Amino acid sequence: MGMLFEDSSIAGMNLKNRIIRSATHEGLGDKDGRPLPALTGLYLKLAQGGVGAIITGYAAIQKNGSTFMNMRIFDRDDLINDYKKMNTQLEELGVPIIVQLAHGGGQTSKRVIGEQPAAPSKRKYALFSSIARELTDSEIGEIIDNFALAVERSKKAGFTGAQIHAAHGYLLHQFLSPHLNARSDRWGGTVDNRFRILSSIIQKSREKVGNYPILAKFSAYDGDKNGIRLDEGVKIAELFQKSGYDAIEVSCGCSEDGFNATRVPKIPMDAALALVPWLRSIPKPKKILMRIMGALLVKPRFPLNNYNVDAAARIKRNVDIPVIVVGGIRRLKDMENIISEKKADYVSMCRPFIIEPGIVNKFKSGAQDESKCINCGYCLMGITGSKLKCYYGKVKT
Repeated sequence: MGMLFEDSSIAGMNLKNRIIRSATHEGLGDKDGRPLPALTGLYLKLAQGGVGAIITGYAAIQKNGSTFMNMRIFDRDDLINDYKKMNTQLEELGVPIIVQLAHGGGQTSKRVIGEQPAAPSKRKYALFSSIARELTDSEIGEIIDNFALAVERSKKAGFTGAQIHAAHGYLLHQFLSPHLNARSDRWGGTVDNRFRILSSIIQKSREKVGNYPILAKFSAYDGDKNGIRLDEGVKIAELFQKSGYDAIEVSCGCSEDGFNATRVPKIPMDAALALVPWLRSIPKPKKILMRIMGALLVKPRFPLNNYNVDAAARIKRNVDIPVIVVGGIRRLKDMENIISEKKADYVSMCRPFIIEPGIVNKFKSGAQDESKCINCGYCLMGITGSKLKCYYGKVKT
């Protein structure tokens, strides 16, 4: 098993192995964004299951940055104690808990946030049935401040570190992407300008928390026309290091380029129509049409496994901070290869931990050498209106 199960550290956080639970929206926030008690139980299972570190599902840094009704929000100090209680229970297990902080930008809707979504530039976000307005300069400043305040709350609440979510088409990805960011001011144009919001967030955060571990997750490439390509992804990775982030998690894609970030062998239209709240009530004839159109318009992306490893390996050759890779990693031998051949410093997984929270212990004991996840993607559809669970490719239609 070699290097995969050795002790290591990221910015002072000690990990007992190099397998990380990647951020996974758990759907365990109440109507005010407060964490539900079940969240502690979920993280306890993961920690007891042998994982090296846990990155939490995303928490919005302000109310209009939410993407779902059941998403957690970390926008005020009175939430600190809720998380502190949870982290105190988890502390004795010695598994770092890193909170992921995010803003949805244009990837939300009025029905969730009660107002028109805002993004770097005015544009339509078709999947969310919304037209986002352009953020003002002062609003961007507020967002930067709110990220820094959320990082400060994370430290006070006992999280081991924080991860800034700049992937998958959310607000910070929207700034990074030349496809989604059409601004001509200091927040748009060159890659340095598009990155400015992220360098400002780390600068403000450092003023508040010093050397507290702050990581970032970003899409090194996507499938949008004129979107992020890997050459630019490498430059963005270098900017993360230069500006002071402690580690980067390499992912890909955004919601607009289909099932790219989270790949599936077949588009889960049945699950979408049965589980997504705003699609459930659609009349049956329209559902039949959507099934046909969905299959024609949205094509699965391949390969299904290890699809960000080459991107991570190239990025690792250009940065000195730890590189974490996520994306269809399912087999123990692949993980060992990624680490031993220095393609990345850590591997992270999302869906395998939904079906098997204890998968790392199974790997270590030799009881199992591959995840039981079938990549159906039904969990992605279910999480839009319910708590996280594995459907294993079955749903009532």
